Amino acid sequence: MKIRSKALYRYLVEANVLHDSDEVIALTKRKYRQEYKRQWKKRTRPVKEIRYTVTVKQFVAIKNQAKAVGLRHTTYAKAVALESIGLPRLHEDTLLQALQLVSMAVIATEQCQPSLRIYDLLRKAEAVLLEYLKI
Repeated sequence: MKIRSKALYRYLVEANVLHDSDEVIALTKRKYRQEYKRQWKKRTRPVKEIRYTVTVKQFVAIKNQAKAVGLRHTTYAKAVALESIGLPRLHEDTLLQALQLVSMAVIATEQCQPSLRIYDLLRKAEAVLLEYLKI
């Protein structure tokens, strides 16, 4: 058996398979190769990040605005940057929540449920949309 890699040899020694059959060694080599490829992909994966600095006053303003819309300051900064180039709008989950409430009201209407439940669902949807538009 010929081993060219010191790391592979170390792996085989740690797995304690050097004195086993050739099939077991081949299987262990395959496992090593799979792990090696996985680690290589992880190391070479492109890292995309943007770093910028702001003054303390600007940071406080950003943080306050983020708190007003219910987001962390980093999430808010990312969302505003993406929105400025035309990518998905801020608070998409809020609109989905309003849509879900309206859908529940429609289903309740179709099932002839009490009108108080339908009214309550529609009021919640209205409140969610009004809060969204206030932003």
